[in-house]
Amino acid sequence: MLSRAIRSFSSVQRVNYKPSVFAVRSYSSDAHRLSEKEVSERVIDVISKYDKCAGKAVAPTSTFKELDLDSLDSADILVAVEEEFSIEIPDEEADRINSVKETISYIRKTPTAK
Repeated sequence: MLSRAIRSFSSVQRVNYKPSVFAVRSYSSDAHRLSEKEVSERVIDVISKYDKCAGKAVAPTSTFKELDLDSLDSADILVAVEEEFSIEIPDEEADRINSVKETISYIRKTPTAK
């Protein structure tokens, strides 16, 4: 019985696979790129929900310094932004982000942001 199962399994391996002619991959398309408005709203929402920013007006032109955020607060916010957009911001890039506008700009130029 085992030998019959092995023979039938080996016959399955002989099936010829032909890839679909209609399969298309587009790596350079901007079709799924997030709009600036959507990115701005989501970034501002994440920053507004941060404890130290509660009750403060967060605008796209706000800097982290104007929002009274130190470097640890900025790091916490960027971690929350990473989670929101399912990305990872390298440390050297994160060190250069000091405002809401810079955060939005970074997200917009990241093709893997969701």
